[in-house]
Amino acid sequence: MQGKNYTLAVFDSDRAMLNACALILKEQDIDIHAFANSGDFVDQLQRSAPSAILLDNSILPHGGLEVLRLLKQHNELNKIPVIYMTANGAIGDKVLKEGAEYLLIKPFDLLQLTATVLKACGAGH
Repeated sequence: MQGKNYTLAVFDSDRAMLNACALILKEQDIDIHAFANSGDFVDQLQRSAPSAILLDNSILPHGGLEVLRLLKQHNELNKIPVIYMTANGAIGDKVLKEGAEYLLIKPFDLLQLTATVLKACGAGH
C-alpha cells in the first residue's frame, strides 16, 4: 500500500492480541495505537486521531458496549468507524444496532482481521 498511512486505535486488555494486531497490521502500513483499558478513551482517541477503532467487548473498566455507546454520542468521535470484537456472537446484532460498523467474532483469522481493518480505514476508496 503506497501513499496512504492509516492509524488504528486498538482497545483490548489481552496483550497477546494487541501484539498480534501490531505485527500483522504493520505489514499493511497501519500504525497501531494500543490501549489495554478504556480509561480516558475520549482523550486517547482525540490525541491519536485514528482512521478506525478496534474495540474489544471485554475492555475494562467500561466494557465495549458502553464505550461504543459513548463514542457514538460524541460529536467529534462518532464518525470514526468501529470494529467490534467479541467471542459472544449473541450480542452481534446489538452492537451493530448501537453503531458499530463492523463485527469480528472471535476466533477470527488474520485475513479477516486485515481485510476488515483495511475496509474500516477506507483503503481502496
